[in-house]
Amino acid sequence: MSLHNSPDKEYLIQLEKYAGTAVIFGEGAFSQLGNHLMLEQIQRVTFVLGGKKSSITSGVTKAFMNMLSGFDLEAPTVSDIPAEPDCDDVRQIVEGFREQQPEVVVAVGGGSVMDAAKAAYLSWQTGLDVKELFGVNKVSGQNPGKRFNRVICIPTTAGTGSEVTPYSNIVDREMNVKRLIMEQEIVPDYAFVDPQFTWTMPRNLTVTTALDALVHAIESFLNTKSEHAGPVSDEWAITAIKLIRYALPIAGKEPENALAREMLSAAATLGGMCIGCRPTSLPHLCSFSLFGEVPHGVAVAGFLPVFWRYYLAEEAVRKQTMRLAGIFPGDVPQTTPEQVVDACEAFLRSMTDLPVHSAETIRRIADNACGNPMKLESAPRKIDPATASDVLNRILSGSL
Repeated sequence: MSLHNSPDKEYLIQLEKYAGTAVIFGEGAFSQLGNHLMLEQIQRVTFVLGGKKSSITSGVTKAFMNMLSGFDLEAPTVSDIPAEPDCDDVRQIVEGFREQQPEVVVAVGGGSVMDAAKAAYLSWQTGLDVKELFGVNKVSGQNPGKRFNRVICIPTTAGTGSEVTPYSNIVDREMNVKRLIMEQEIVPDYAFVDPQFTWTMPRNLTVTTALDALVHAIESFLNTKSEHAGPVSDEWAITAIKLIRYALPIAGKEPENALAREMLSAAATLGGMCIGCRPTSLPHLCSFSLFGEVPHGVAVAGFLPVFWRYYLAEEAVRKQTMRLAGIFPGDVPQTTPEQVVDACEAFLRSMTDLPVHSAETIRRIADNACGNPMKLESAPRKIDPATASDVLNRILSGSL
């Protein structure tokens, strides 16, 4: 599918407007990878894959073998990357790279696979342990102007947008929480996005990944204080929100509806483009404490309405919220920001059961969040790290 031959699909044109990553989108995108590697005269490629069963089911394995048959490549794999990769998983991938000495690394899978591959490739090139990468631009800040090789990404789910972001979320078992690498040197140079790889996703995975993309778009859209805020990223966010609102109910009932799957894949990449410019804040921050307990997309969807209402104390957020009026269906005209949030929450609840957290879990979430002051202070309505535990407790328990 050419980006230029579908003037009725504005989202295909928008995918070209991201400076960080070249997005090759549509049916057959994966097949273009071989041509790219040949033109770059690449001989050694390591593929990082998720579970073998999911790779076979999604059609990745067949596409992978067909692509290799036409090119003279050494292409070993590192596979079975788990759904919540931790520091040891990243270190094992690094060991694979040391043995295989790839010229290029290609990550094929969901967000966990892409995140792990991005962290491991930078760790291997720098000699730094993954724990030394946690934080903001730890590598580029110490090596100004130096260029590192980037992972090529091929997503097989439609949610995280990791194929275009400077982020990698990795579980730190010692702290028992997900931790974030935010590093410009892991933004992929290329993303080959073929929606057909998502057709075999079961309904629950389709929903949870799409909700993650939806929250990416909304959180970025509301993050009006970001220094990278701008009209282009607003356009991406509004488009992604509309696509998911329309396509997710259809894809949930008709898993092989080609147009709905295309829309969700486009929305996921657009959502990643959004947070590449304006990051997520409190819903995603609080979700890091729930890894292994609640599916990520469901976790962030559950936190979105309560924090959105908290943000409405800011006039800029109220104005921005009204730009979304009417996108989500409602029983009453959406003439106030509160009604827009109510309509969004109703849509989320129509897609999945939102989690209810115990007082003990809320305390744990609030305490863990204090370890990430950057997101607390950059939120649309910032929270002082010194009082964050108490404030978050009150927000999440409904007493603020």
